[in-house]
Amino acid sequence: MKPRFIIILVFALLPARAIAQFTGEHAAMSNLRKGKWEKAKSQLAKSIRKDSLNPSAHYSLSIYFFTPANPDFQIDSAYRYVMLASSDFQYANVKQREKLKKIPIDSMILVKQRQRIDSAAFERAKTSNTESGYIDFLKRFPMAVQQTQAIELRDEVAYLNALKENTFTAFLNYLEKYPESSRATEAKSRYEKLLFEAKTKDKKLASYESFLSSYPSSPYRKEVEKQIFEIATASGEAVEFERLLKKYPQSSKVVEARNILYHLLKDDEQPIPRSLLNDSIQKLQQLEKYYLVPFFKDGGFGFMNENGEEIIRPAAKQIKDDYLCGNITDELLVFDTEIVARNNAVVFKGDISAVTHIGKGFLKVTTLACVKAIHYSGLNNLTECFQDVKIISGNYLAVKKENRWAVSTLTGRMLTDYVWDDIQQIDDIVVLKKSGKYKLVRENDLAKAADQLPIPFSQEFDDVKGWSQGKIWVKSGREQGVINQNLKEWIKIDLQEIEPTFFGAVARASLGYKLYDKSSTPSQQFVRVAVNQPWVAAQQDGSWHLIDPVTKQVESPAFDSVMFNGPFAIGMKHDSVRIYLTKKDAVDLIHNSKIQFLPGRDSLFFLLVEDAEKKTIYDSKGKQLFVTTFDRIEYNNEGFFTVFKKDKRGLIGLNGKVVVQPEYDALGSVNKGVVQTLKAKKFGLLDVVRRKEIKPEYEKNLVPYNASVLIASKKGLNGLVGWDGKVILPFEYEEILYWNDSSALVKKNFNWIFYNFIEHETVIDQVKKLKKVLDTDQEKILIVQQENNYGVISNRKGVIIPTTFTDIVNLGSATVPLYFTEKHVEEASIFVVIYYNKNGIQLRRQVFEIEDYERIYCSDN
Repeated sequence: MKPRFIIILVFALLPARAIAQFTGEHAAMSNLRKGKWEKAKSQLAKSIRKDSLNPSAHYSLSIYFFTPANPDFQIDSAYRYVMLASSDFQYANVKQREKLKKIPIDSMILVKQRQRIDSAAFERAKTSNTESGYIDFLKRFPMAVQQTQAIELRDEVAYLNALKENTFTAFLNYLEKYPESSRATEAKSRYEKLLFEAKTKDKKLASYESFLSSYPSSPYRKEVEKQIFEIATASGEAVEFERLLKKYPQSSKVVEARNILYHLLKDDEQPIPRSLLNDSIQKLQQLEKYYLVPFFKDGGFGFMNENGEEIIRPAAKQIKDDYLCGNITDELLVFDTEIVARNNAVVFKGDISAVTHIGKGFLKVTTLACVKAIHYSGLNNLTECFQDVKIISGNYLAVKKENRWAVSTLTGRMLTDYVWDDIQQIDDIVVLKKSGKYKLVRENDLAKAADQLPIPFSQEFDDVKGWSQGKIWVKSGREQGVINQNLKEWIKIDLQEIEPTFFGAVARASLGYKLYDKSSTPSQQFVRVAVNQPWVAAQQDGSWHLIDPVTKQVESPAFDSVMFNGPFAIGMKHDSVRIYLTKKDAVDLIHNSKIQFLPGRDSLFFLLVEDAEKKTIYDSKGKQLFVTTFDRIEYNNEGFFTVFKKDKRGLIGLNGKVVVQPEYDALGSVNKGVVQTLKAKKFGLLDVVRRKEIKPEYEKNLVPYNASVLIASKKGLNGLVGWDGKVILPFEYEEILYWNDSSALVKKNFNWIFYNFIEHETVIDQVKKLKKVLDTDQEKILIVQQENNYGVISNRKGVIIPTTFTDIVNLGSATVPLYFTEKHVEEASIFVVIYYNKNGIQLRRQVFEIEDYERIYCSDN
């Protein structure tokens, strides 16, 4: 219903007596009631012309324009005239006001008229329900009681308009116009969201960085920092993490970036910059310097270092058997339901079936439900469940779901969909297999997907194989080729078969063979090719030549045939033979000579040429060393040859002179100038440098005890003899071990004795068992058992722990032992456990009942 149809006519409510008192207005009002609109208007206008300060005429005109039946009905004019009437009334004197009151007109009547007009104007604004309508109302009717309501409705309509447009500029305009609106908070939220989406809709790194620079206070700052972090470091290169930390030191991703970078550098054994070593990492590094040893306290397992300091609080109810025996160097400790770092931080919580360290600071954690990729620092950037996960190319994660693989960055950003049957790597190339076909991509190019760029895959291949020096053999149909780490053709893909060689490759096609060096330069076509590093032989025009595979130059005369023997190349033509020891060194022989390669250690070798009984030895440069007529000759070691005469063996030197006559049944290898001998089933020893010999009269090989004493064996027992053959210790011991230069560990009647063979006295006896803790040239440490008691003894320090304990186990390393000692008090059914450091200083003392003791005891046997 239109507002004018609900307005009650003011003049209809006025008493007839009051109307009769109008002067010029009386006739006008009479005509107004009769619907004589123009006449009434004319009369009122005439009255105003007579007296411009005329509240009654202005008031009557307000009624005129506010009469619904009037064709000139107009709210704005009605309002203007009632306001003029009110203004005129303000200037009226007391006498005039008394006269006006008889009409009646007073301030209250004028106010009520204005209020009725205000209400009608407000209804008009509500009917149009537009922002401009409410703005017009607020502007034209500033005294209306509906101002607050109109403001609320204006703000709401404007907000709905902004919603329809749904752009950040629409909401920005709204906020600028109506900052006090009840919808301002919501509008601000929508503005920020749409601004973020509009400015970063291409999801590129440059857009995110620009947004962060332009709108640093955006509520989407953390999301922007996350996107910058993930895209900028997508390559997984340590340098990118370093660059990010330098560029955005206040980023919310600083801790995550620092932790990943730390483990990347650590995994690659790279130096850690000081800027990366915050207090947390420095503390962790300090904790990782020492091995850990378990202890049991208040029903839980904890771990201490070699100094007895508690590192991991006793919280675990159960630990792996491997942990019980100590010397734990792992960065992280794995329990049934937790993985804990040395600073007591929980890296992972859940049911754990298996844990594998896959590199770059990541663990592959197998739970009852699935596999998870967990970073050493405990970052939750990869919370999904996978079938499998692995590191590829050192910089990415390959993750598997529903039997399909995908590639993710180290920060958890997906670079490909789950579409691959398998993902492998060849040096810096990632190999992706799908439906029996292979696609290749450079590892750095994978990161392009993070910045919304297409991944530049190679063409599809039927098969691929990695070669040395980053080359990749590829096959497509019947064609083969080789590509490099830039995915450029190294050998053109063609109808051919390609094999790798030490110099590059050999390609065989229908027309013959081609050689490709490491620069991929091809040779001319050959009929046949033979390769045996460092030699390459090629046949052309019926003749064979040795070829330099790099320069492609001929390096030999023509031969009828070429063969290889060990490191030698042998060319044959008619009745002559040329043996190439090196490219520059050759030996010419007659055709019927027998040639043999004598290998030495490392790159040392010799050439043996037999001609009837004469045997000529050449060194690797082709220099003739000597000629001999022994039945057979083999290289021994250290510049000596073993020679055979019938069934006997001897030694000759590089000059061919006899060092040891061939009178032995067997000779060992020369080692530091000493060689074992065997004659008539007896063992002896020769020092071919000092020209000393222990005659072959012992049952086993002689073993040096020290520089001047040897362990020898007769009648199944051992003793010590000198190089002069004199007996130092009689042959009455089951075993002899070195302890020091004056005392030996000797075993007799199943007991060990520490015996000083210089002073001929027993140092320690009745030792039932020995267990090595440390066995080096500098020091030997043993856990010994006398009767039923155990102790620790060193050949340098003497007794470290006296033999008074029921059991002793080394929970530390060989070089830094930590001893778990136990005394069993049978009467009280308790076990007293004392932990000692490497010097025998007590670190910890505890008393256990049998149930708890069995939980902490390491059975190292």
